[in-house]
Amino acid sequence: MRTVKWNAFLSGLCGFAVALGVVAASARADVTTEKGASILVFPKVRASGTFDTEIQITNIGNNMVHARCFYVNTTKPAPTSPPQWVETDFEIWLTKQQPTRWHVSTGRLGVPGGPIEGEIVPAGGLGEPGFSPGRVPPVETPFEGELKCVEVSESLDPFTGNHLKGEATIFALDNLNISDPHEGTSAGDVAKYNAIGIQGNPDATPPSNTLSLDGDVYDRCPAKLIVNFLGGGLDSVDPVAATFDDADRPNSSVNTELTLVPCSENFELQQPTSSTVQFLVFNELEQRFSASTTVTCYLSAFLTTIDQPTKDAHLSDQSIFSRTVLGTDAAQVEITPVADNLGNAHAVIGVVDRVTHVGDVTARAIMSVVTEGDLAPATGPETITLPEP
Repeated sequence: MRTVKWNAFLSGLCGFAVALGVVAASARADVTTEKGASILVFPKVRASGTFDTEIQITNIGNNMVHARCFYVNTTKPAPTSPPQWVETDFEIWLTKQQPTRWHVSTGRLGVPGGPIEGEIVPAGGLGEPGFSPGRVPPVETPFEGELKCVEVSESLDPFTGNHLKGEATIFALDNLNISDPHEGTSAGDVAKYNAIGIQGNPDATPPSNTLSLDGDVYDRCPAKLIVNFLGGGLDSVDPVAATFDDADRPNSSVNTELTLVPCSENFELQQPTSSTVQFLVFNELEQRFSASTTVTCYLSAFLTTIDQPTKDAHLSDQSIFSRTVLGTDAAQVEITPVADNLGNAHAVIGVVDRVTHVGDVTARAIMSVVTEGDLAPATGPETITLPEP
């Protein structure tokens, strides 16, 4: 269910009449992490007693930009329960050529009746009609899921201006199971990644609330994801630690956590999208292994648990993603959506989180995923359906 609807004006010294400048260009059939986009996807967002996430969104344009944003909390009510779908939506206004940021756990509530930190109040003051001080809702914790933001006009209609860029920083607040190669975390550990951007065609006229990722109005989503990774499991080693001190090699490990979200989502009807994806793995000797799983709404799992769905150490070394089965330190996996009997395959996008342990110290690094091709389902493009404003 949609739980909250908020309005926000972020970091503003500007008027309310908006004339957004655009540059004529045709939509490209891929996603980006470096250029301005009309849709931003933050696939991995966490807020709990152990982790929090800082979101930063930048307006790279020369006019005020508006965006509608949607948190999706997929935290399981119980370990054996399926992921839930709890959505919180809000709107933000972004000053030209300016970033804004907030912590997911606390949002940006500011001082009641006054501006938030770093915000400049318009000349008319807080009482000016239509002005709302910057407000972003805090999430209900524990939170694990995604954040999507869509550029819109002042009247909240989708706008293909490609003015948005984003970054997310996940930081550990406390130590957690330091000796666990999957869950271990050191307090103060920080990992940052760029939001995935889907560009729009400024010359196209997008529909009011259903965004068509067809390569014409908005870019298509990728047909394939490619991830290079180090074999995980009990036999995994951190080659960097071994380079400095061979004595550290037996005390080191490295595991890769994969986070995937579907491109298509229906925020109006609150319907999560499911996608069956195939994993084709090649080790350094070009030997091939395969597995598959279903992504419903959200997937965040260590590679060694995808084909061995448990975190018990004695089973992780039976996984095709483990160093024991691979027989080599490094490997590459191709992640491809599988078409159903109608020829439809729902695209996924995401990030990878490499977790390294050396003794009692852990470090995380979140990386973008290489994409290849673009997906064109047989019966229609991927879509993102927004609720009526």
